[in-house]
Amino acid sequence: MLAKGVIELVPLQERGQGCYSRYFLIPKVEGRLRPILDLRILNLFLKQEKFKMLTLTQVLLALNEGDWMVSVDLQDVCFHVPIIKSHRKYLRFVVGTQHYQFAVLPFGLTSAPRVFTKVMAVVAAHLRRREVAVFPYLDDWLIKAKSPELVLSHLRMTTQLLFDLGFSVSVPKSHLEPSQRLLFIGAVLDTTILPPTSAGSGHSGADSIVSSWSGRSSPQGLTPARSCILLVTHAHWHMRALQWCLRRQWFQHKGDLRDSIKISKEAVADLHWWTVDGKLSQGKPFSLPPPVATVISDASTLGWGAHLGDLEIKGLWSPAEQMLHINLLELRAVRLALKAFLPSLRGQSVQILTDNTTAMWYINKQGGVGSYLLCREALRLWSWAQDHQICLIAYHFAGVLNVRADGLSRHFSIDHEWRLHPDLVLHIFGMWGTPQVDLFATQENAHCPLFCSLQYPLLGALGDAFQMSWRGQLLYAFPPIPLIPRVLRKVRQDQAQVILVAPDWPRRVWYTDLLQLSQCPPLRLPLRADLLSQSQGQVLQPHLQNLHLHAWRLNGAT
Repeated sequence: MLAKGVIELVPLQERGQGCYSRYFLIPKVEGRLRPILDLRILNLFLKQEKFKMLTLTQVLLALNEGDWMVSVDLQDVCFHVPIIKSHRKYLRFVVGTQHYQFAVLPFGLTSAPRVFTKVMAVVAAHLRRREVAVFPYLDDWLIKAKSPELVLSHLRMTTQLLFDLGFSVSVPKSHLEPSQRLLFIGAVLDTTILPPTSAGSGHSGADSIVSSWSGRSSPQGLTPARSCILLVTHAHWHMRALQWCLRRQWFQHKGDLRDSIKISKEAVADLHWWTVDGKLSQGKPFSLPPPVATVISDASTLGWGAHLGDLEIKGLWSPAEQMLHINLLELRAVRLALKAFLPSLRGQSVQILTDNTTAMWYINKQGGVGSYLLCREALRLWSWAQDHQICLIAYHFAGVLNVRADGLSRHFSIDHEWRLHPDLVLHIFGMWGTPQVDLFATQENAHCPLFCSLQYPLLGALGDAFQMSWRGQLLYAFPPIPLIPRVLRKVRQDQAQVILVAPDWPRRVWYTDLLQLSQCPPLRLPLRADLLSQSQGQVLQPHLQNLHLHAWRLNGAT
């Protein structure tokens, strides 16, 4: 480390000054020793700033059927980030009689992951501008492309850049041969059938949990299950009983890690569910099948109502049910509605529309830990749905829904979206053609004769854009930024033609897909004060300089 410039000798006149930490060795899995600088005390005095790392969700949204992948593992990544000389006095340690200090970013510093992620984001952005689809997770990088030849070309481009910047690649830990099945950040990604599967050994872990459990072992015991939430169907569902069991007894024992914790029968049953052969290897689809039916439900303190197309159902609550919280009644109304419409829903993927966000989240998350009654109601719903092979997805909407039970109607409210200045829209349409449908709009801000809305059933809207086919016509889209990955995937799947308004942000993982789908260079939108507005121009967007908005002409058939 001294020869590599990772550490340096502390000047004689400064010995004993600054901050000294313990330095020791721990064995690695392969038998070698890893040196550790114990920075726990120093970390107490460092400000922990929030930052975003790559997530498995982002990777799954970016992968397409048939993609080829490689992975690159970097060596000693943090050692490439130098520490300013005046701060090296805080990173000192002693071995024998020699005093050393780190000259580069050490592992174990609480700010190290953020610093390295920010540094490498610039490298990844450079590669994405060259249409290299790269996904950096600290020292583990994934590269994907449409063909083996293209992914190898992008691999050479990436490794050459990394070598030029002084990084070295760990060949034994990398996967340098193009593959459609690859292990990356805890998941086996298979683009031939598009189900990711957990790479962990949940079977033995669950067995050990069932046989012996204490408060001290609870964090480690939950780790295999929590890491599989995105990868295993119904994983959330089969964690809830254990979460509630731990939650209750944790407070009863006042957080004493030395106390044993009794496991309920429900929690034991869930833990055994994880030990069933094949649960962790069958994986989970990257995206849910498109819903073939839409059930709209609502509830009041007197009764409930729902409809499925032309079918309608209603009912009154019992006196005991009328005393329940409205969130619970909204969730129960969904279950009663689905049971009533079962002949039309059996074996189908069903979209549930509700104006209650709590009910929506408890359905989509398969329960929760905020309310035991809501969690129990949600699990009861999912158990019934599984028995009848029904796949559920819930969406929130704000709008009129006639409550059949008591004849009351709800008032209508619209959340206004940002609207691009009409003159610029006309200029864009004049260049690339005039679309007939605005995919993300309301009556107030639509730029096309027809529009879709995420708040469907909104008055005048064709429906939810993601539930409709985009094939065969030119479309216009100015979606919320978090939805851009879904928009790009939909463009590719439907081979659609779309005029998209989106930021020119090469640090985002979806940027390469944006470039690859573009038919021509994007049009940079001018930085004018009235570029984006709300409430019929009364409210202007104050942070335009950070958006770097461009108009993009996309073609999913390319």
